[in-house]
Amino acid sequence: MTVFDPASYSPDRSLPAKIKRRLTLWRTVQPMPAPPQRAIISFTFDDFPRTAATYGAEALDHIGAKGTYYTCTGMAGMTNILGDMFTNEDIEALHTAGHEIAAHTHTHLDCGRATNKVVQSDVDQNLDVLSAIGQADVRHFAWPYGETQIAAKTDIANKVQTARGIMPGINRKGADMMQLRSMELTPDTWTAQRASKAIENVARTGGWLTIFTHDVRDTPSPFGVTPATLKSLARLAKDSGADVLTIGAAYDKIMAEAGV
Repeated sequence: MTVFDPASYSPDRSLPAKIKRRLTLWRTVQPMPAPPQRAIISFTFDDFPRTAATYGAEALDHIGAKGTYYTCTGMAGMTNILGDMFTNEDIEALHTAGHEIAAHTHTHLDCGRATNKVVQSDVDQNLDVLSAIGQADVRHFAWPYGETQIAAKTDIANKVQTARGIMPGINRKGADMMQLRSMELTPDTWTAQRASKAIENVARTGGWLTIFTHDVRDTPSPFGVTPATLKSLARLAKDSGADVLTIGAAYDKIMAEAGV
């Protein structure tokens, strides 16, 4: 088994690959039936580093909210550019505290390059490992690197209720629940500024905003954010009047309101 280090990853930048990404993004597999009656904001963590389980959870707990942790099971106990990765004990503690554990493939697979058979097998392994450590009711997923393909989106809809991507934007009626848009947070200050504007936008105009990052520490990796920045954005989300919910709670609320 090979687990990819996010730092060594480079997406296929060829013209055919770019066209394929665009076609995949705009081919909706499972449209959102209706927007939430009240704006929703979800904070999520990918892979996930232990600092996300400590400082990340603390930032959300401070405003009375919970986060969603997309778990790459093959990274358990490892150390990479994101820092020390999660342990089974971290998963249990987060779950007990009310945070949500979600899926993220077992090997951090590029689902846009692999065959669909390999993608589905890797996702199944991810779900099986989570089930074996007490997380049998995992209903949500995020595409590693945000990469996917139409066949993978179609088939994964039989396994999970949502799949989150990394393309920026706010999810409204018709958004693809199998490739939800999301705002990334990195050490670059413009990402926090963009997220702030998105929070204000969704609170004013409605919809479902998801935000994602990786490690949460004072000296974050190129894929992480500082605790101070995350706390500031969490407070802004809370004060905006939007509901700050996990991915699962947001999905349940949207579907219940739509009568689905």
